[in-house]
Amino acid sequence: MKKKAIISSIITVLCIVAAVVLRIAMDKVDVEYTEVKATVVSSEERVRRVYGKSQKYYEVVVEYEGREYELQNVYNSYSYMPGRETTAYLHDGKLYANVAGITSTTPVATVYFVFLFASVGMVIVTCMLFSKAKQEK
Repeated sequence: MKKKAIISSIITVLCIVAAVVLRIAMDKVDVEYTEVKATVVSSEERVRRVYGKSQKYYEVVVEYEGREYELQNVYNSYSYMPGRETTAYLHDGKLYANVAGITSTTPVATVYFVFLFASVGMVIVTCMLFSKAKQEK
């Protein structure tokens, strides 16, 4: 059992190192986007039920060049008053509220999140294995 715990701890460290390296790479990714001015059509705070719990989300619709878009990666609804103009970022046919929303959709970001969650899972597994190994002594 001790051997499994040691191997698990090595995998955990590798996952954490990979997550850190990928986070740095994610911050350095150069994404293509166009900064535009869009007019806010509607802005609402909504609530949805997820696994029995209430979860707030913000639905902001903006108009740009005659088309309506749902603004992605919005942190609040009160900053987007209907009728006002706001800065948005056009990328891949979608409008984002900020550049962070664009960088979090890149392939590097996806792999980063996989390693981040794997790191958390491996920490839990490693702790359990060391606990079992200690009990067997």
